[in-house]
Amino acid sequence: MTLIAFQDPLGQLPTPASTFAEEVDPLFTFLTVISIFFFTLILVVLVYSAIRYRRRRPDQPPASQMTHNTTLEVVWTLIPTVILMVTFAWGLKGNLDQQIVPADARAYTVEAWKWAWAFHHPGDDPNNPQTAAEDLYCEIGVPVRITMTSRDVLHSLYIPAFRVKRDVVPGVRQILWFRPTELGTYDLFCAEYCGDGHSLMRRKVHVVDAETFAKKPWIDIPQTPEGRGEKWYTQAGCIACHSLTDQITVGPVFKGIWMRPGQLQSGESYVADADYIRNSIRNPASQLVAGRPNWVAGAMPQFTEAQLTDEQIDDLIAWMKTLK
Repeated sequence: MTLIAFQDPLGQLPTPASTFAEEVDPLFTFLTVISIFFFTLILVVLVYSAIRYRRRRPDQPPASQMTHNTTLEVVWTLIPTVILMVTFAWGLKGNLDQQIVPADARAYTVEAWKWAWAFHHPGDDPNNPQTAAEDLYCEIGVPVRITMTSRDVLHSLYIPAFRVKRDVVPGVRQILWFRPTELGTYDLFCAEYCGDGHSLMRRKVHVVDAETFAKKPWIDIPQTPEGRGEKWYTQAGCIACHSLTDQITVGPVFKGIWMRPGQLQSGESYVADADYIRNSIRNPASQLVAGRPNWVAGAMPQFTEAQLTDEQIDDLIAWMKTLK
């Protein structure tokens, strides 16, 4: 299903995959061409004038006594004004179209936090963290309405191929919608710097046909505790701060974490057993590891039962036991 007639002649834009590209792409190209044209014109005039009217000897008289040219000043004021008005009207139309959600749009919810996304598809319980998906699935040609919230700081959901971006503001429900037009898999980013793990808030949007969508491919919960634990590791955002290699990022590495001994800032010793791991998830500030800066505890969110259930923590612990 292809609704995009405009083709980006400059090759600056990603593949268009939603109806909004019909409005955004021509405006982007118009502004780029206008910028290149006037940059070139001004540069040529500047270089020509610098060479043609340069001072050749100390006693050379001025090339002109003219202080201003009314006609020229009016022209170079009117032309940018007209361009500005055209750009404003063009952009306003596209912006208004992105605010008016079709009545038949499918309802999704998205929750953002440092540093992860939780996607709830139509029919899911948005209050049940176990129904959250890591990626977003949409049916081609069917409009999507996303209600977005943030647990902590300002984020921004950005899908370049769909030409949509909307800030996700704490305490505010933001609405974003689009109509996908091309089958495929597309990148989804956080476009607002939100801390050390900002670059890890990258997911995929899968545009599928009606038959595939009806199978609910986003429901893919492994049958074993270890498999589910690995899923929660990614879905809950642990992946942003806890690596599976020897490289320390923000928090302690998960490689070999099970029963690993250590020392807290209080001077007490600890062993990374089930109780320690569970308490670190529920109340991270209570167990600050020696040698780690205090701001790390602030970067670790305090997961409540609504965000990560006891059963999910049990799955995480079962998975951690396998990390050697």
